[in-house]
Amino acid sequence: MEEQAIWTVFLCFWLAVLGAALGSFLDCAVSRWAAGRPPFRGRSRCLACGHTLGAGDLVPVFGYLLRRGRCKYCGEPIPRECLAAELAGALTLGCLAVRFGPAPELGQWTLWAALLLALSLTDQARQLIPDQLLLALLANRAVWFMVLGHGAPQLTAAAKACAVPAALLALVLVLEKCMDREVMGGGDIKLLFVLALYLSWAELLLALLAGCLLGLLRAASAHRRNDAAIPFGPFLSAGAVCTVCYGGPVLDWYFGLF
Repeated sequence: MEEQAIWTVFLCFWLAVLGAALGSFLDCAVSRWAAGRPPFRGRSRCLACGHTLGAGDLVPVFGYLLRRGRCKYCGEPIPRECLAAELAGALTLGCLAVRFGPAPELGQWTLWAALLLALSLTDQARQLIPDQLLLALLANRAVWFMVLGHGAPQLTAAAKACAVPAALLALVLVLEKCMDREVMGGGDIKLLFVLALYLSWAELLLALLAGCLLGLLRAASAHRRNDAAIPFGPFLSAGAVCTVCYGGPVLDWYFGLF
């Protein structure tokens, strides 16, 4: 038991480090892509002064905090989105390490979380969920389905979970017909179908509820105009991560009421 705890702490630390670095890398790639530049080509530079950044300038989280969120060459503020992406990556992978420990399933969920982080940053930047990332999530589940030796019970659970986005899609189509405007983006619906391959129907409902609550809190804190669109992909992804890491006790408590 003690050895298991040591391995879990070890994994949590290094996966948090990996997550922070991944968040920094993906934020840089997505920001370049959103600006119409090649996402994986060229050295990192300060957006204000154009100075090329070295390895010491790119240390995730601590580099931002030690320099108080400013470029050391020109003093201009570094976008807070950089720190947010690094923290999101560190917290997500660290929590997954605590949840699964040194188990084979951790590989599936680590790749899953990395793809959701890339998807969330893309949706935040351009209000777009690329089909390529959804297909990557699908491929990740298919590969680990075979690696982990899953069978008919998991396929049945996935079919039941797909009823959730199917019902939501029907509701959205009716509402859009009645209101004559878009109610929910098609990318969000497709993301729900992909998440149904990973989560049970109850977990998917909890993830959807958590994503809605997080989105409402963000909208309330941002003081946006009523007609300003807020991408739902990041909040749905965050709700899914919270459900995977902490949703078990919540669902056990809820179903225990009946």
